[in-house]
Amino acid sequence: MKWDTFRSWFRKTVALATAAGAISAGLCRPAAGTDQGPHGIAYDVRIEQQAKGNLAPNPSFERVSPSDGTGEPDGWQRIGVHVEWVNRKAGAEADEVRHGDRSIKIERRAAGELDEAEGVMSDFIPVIPGTYNLTCELRLAHVDPHRRRWGGRLGDAITMKVFFFDAEKSALDPRGENPVGGSLIDTSDKSHTFANYWSIDEFPWSTVHARTYNYPFAEGDLPTRTRFVRLFFGLKGSGTLWLDNVVFRYSKWNFSALERMQPHIGRPLPPLEALIPTPKAISSFREVTYLEPGRTKGPPPLIVLPASPAPAERTAARLLAEKLNAALAPARSAGTSPPVTARIVAEDADAVVLQHTRLVFSVGDTRLRRRLSPELPPAAFGGNPQGYVVAPVEAGGCHVVFLVGESALGSFYAAATAAQLLERERCVYHSAAVVDHPDFLGRSFLLTRWGRLADLDRDLEGLDLMSRHKLNKAYAGTGGRTKSWYQPDALYKAGIAETGQWCRENGVFSLGIMVNPYAHFDFEPAEEGLSDQARTLYTHADPAGEKTLQSLFALGLEAGAGTVMLLADDFVPHTGRNRKNFSLYTPEDRRRFLNLQNAHAHVIGRLKTWVDRHYPGTRFEFCPPWYANEFIDRSEGKAEVYLRELAAQIPAEVALIWTGPTVRSLTVDMADFMRYRDLIGRPPMFWDNTLYARNIETTVYGGYTTYYPDKVDRCNLFEPLDGERPADFHALNHGRHLYVNGTADSEIYRIKFATVADYAWNTAAYDPERSLWKALVKAYGPASAREVLLFNAAYYGLYEVCMRLERGEPGREDWVLAGAARLARLDQSLLALREQLPQHHPLIGELEGYRDRQRQRLEGLSGANPHPN
Repeated sequence: MKWDTFRSWFRKTVALATAAGAISAGLCRPAAGTDQGPHGIAYDVRIEQQAKGNLAPNPSFERVSPSDGTGEPDGWQRIGVHVEWVNRKAGAEADEVRHGDRSIKIERRAAGELDEAEGVMSDFIPVIPGTYNLTCELRLAHVDPHRRRWGGRLGDAITMKVFFFDAEKSALDPRGENPVGGSLIDTSDKSHTFANYWSIDEFPWSTVHARTYNYPFAEGDLPTRTRFVRLFFGLKGSGTLWLDNVVFRYSKWNFSALERMQPHIGRPLPPLEALIPTPKAISSFREVTYLEPGRTKGPPPLIVLPASPAPAERTAARLLAEKLNAALAPARSAGTSPPVTARIVAEDADAVVLQHTRLVFSVGDTRLRRRLSPELPPAAFGGNPQGYVVAPVEAGGCHVVFLVGESALGSFYAAATAAQLLERERCVYHSAAVVDHPDFLGRSFLLTRWGRLADLDRDLEGLDLMSRHKLNKAYAGTGGRTKSWYQPDALYKAGIAETGQWCRENGVFSLGIMVNPYAHFDFEPAEEGLSDQARTLYTHADPAGEKTLQSLFALGLEAGAGTVMLLADDFVPHTGRNRKNFSLYTPEDRRRFLNLQNAHAHVIGRLKTWVDRHYPGTRFEFCPPWYANEFIDRSEGKAEVYLRELAAQIPAEVALIWTGPTVRSLTVDMADFMRYRDLIGRPPMFWDNTLYARNIETTVYGGYTTYYPDKVDRCNLFEPLDGERPADFHALNHGRHLYVNGTADSEIYRIKFATVADYAWNTAAYDPERSLWKALVKAYGPASAREVLLFNAAYYGLYEVCMRLERGEPGREDWVLAGAARLARLDQSLLALREQLPQHHPLIGELEGYRDRQRQRLEGLSGANPHPN
């Protein structure tokens, strides 16, 4: 259909949809398909189900069943003769109970192949259709599989099940489709977490997520007709299992992105609550007005620096001056002489006459700080080199705010917090006392693939913004720019130099360099299909290859990079039919090293020695080809040998990369973590791929937008960091470093990375929806933040329509009409944003691009019947 024809048809259908009341807040849905899943369940009903919290009966097994005298735990039935209900008060060991006084203990000294699992089964739990999360606390000892003669993995030796029943309590078919490959799997079986262990000697009390499979499988969905479930936890293998604190709850993923944000939309954000990232400890002091409303003259606020300020302290002063002067701009525009501007005072702090100034910021170890000697809380920095305090003090008629860090970088972080407490449009500072330090010490993202100078400029602008969010490392990579990773172009070299210079001058960011010497290959290539040219371009034994790697890393190291990451992901060739059988691919390397782990250990050892000699103090990271547990599962045992032998040959300070149980790991628990950690003999460094997991728009290995039209409205273009991680996850990572994959060159990803900063700094206080609302409001204001969320709702509503039309689902005319309505809602939001945001704001162009892509998609799908009415 030509665009003019489509536009005419579109206007007609919009008019009809409007007349029918189909356009409301971007949440309208056609009649087709509304009787299935959460879409057919009223919002109030879903909210009520979520509010019930944990649905598991007697979750910590504390109560005795009142129904009989058997001594069964209330709400549970013990199945098997080796199941005990242990009681701390009756003599159970302290470590046999996780919560309260009781737990379940299953001890099987031997297990036969034909034996059923022994454990506990819950009573019937009433449910409504939807998605549910199931977790429990487990402790394990000496667990082996029940089919020892097969020499296999645990499989369902540790058995976790959710049985589905209809309204008459008749069992339902648990089969569901695995979206990748289309095979049927048993969705009631939640034993996948431990299934690929060979055995378990000791597993301490930990929270475990019971699940069927990994992303992109939609975990936790109940069959549509389910009205009751029963939970089962048991042991089919030999060994001992302790169970406590079972949690079965209605998931927040039963709500659309807009519904999840409803508690925050329209809610005022007080200055102390709006901070990104959220501080560890903060208390309000008072509101300070440093220039009265309507006045054009007055004492300017001062920013005091030490005698020899570090780059980070100078950056802190510039940031504060920028925020102060923005609020003072109306007074300057009134034509006063001299204009009222914030002053940065360096090296002469004794000349400051405090009684003539209403507001002073003291950055770092100034003479003013030593003179006034403000009381700082004991252990203020938490022993953390990036910790800081914000300490307000009244000195005469002046309000002095001391911004003191354990290091110059910490002082900048104090200033970044204080700057957010300065109002934009009033000369008011919301003074507060803050004691703070980050959880993750390394908080990083990826620089973009520079194709032109404008891309580099945008990245440098992004560095400034991300530093204010307290991210502190950006990686530049050669891979993916071109296949010629070994021949960096002039723009890449200039970009590395300029980025390094920016980092040195500002003192608040560190540069990292990534190199993948396999990037000239296709994705997971077959070794037998390689050309001679590709095969010999880089080999592990060739000194020329070593020199190439050194030269590429040297580009960054000479520019001041503090981290190098050697990548062996995604492009290492494999032998045979198994794509995860990564292998050496030249006769010379096979003769020299015998296997891949020896070759990689050689390369890492040589590079590490070179780096330590010429650039001491540099952090060294390595991404192995088997960087996810699922890859290990598919390696036919090769990955375990590789990781153990590699780790034994390389220095302990080399960080090994891990993405979790799969590539885009929306859920990580201690069972996932301990399996990988025990293989590599050190804590891994987590590489997070989840910012785009749910909504990645690909036709292969995508998320909801590929496989689940009913779930598309859960997606968010501005998806915050939103994965389940163990408590204190930062402490489990190598050096407390985290890398989140994505670039900060777009408006959308800048919002995403604001939430990353919020999580990485203070994991315990992090709430994804609250963090996203803070980021949107701070970037665009509350009215535009709300409109962005309405745009998102309409966008994924239109996306769902297109998915259903592509699948040929019934109700085509209704879907087309709904698509037109949602397209109109997108235009309505864009019009509102043009009025609310500054002219030529980049966000509008980005959102227009999303709108246009789906408009063209709908146009193509509607071509067979352009006039449905």
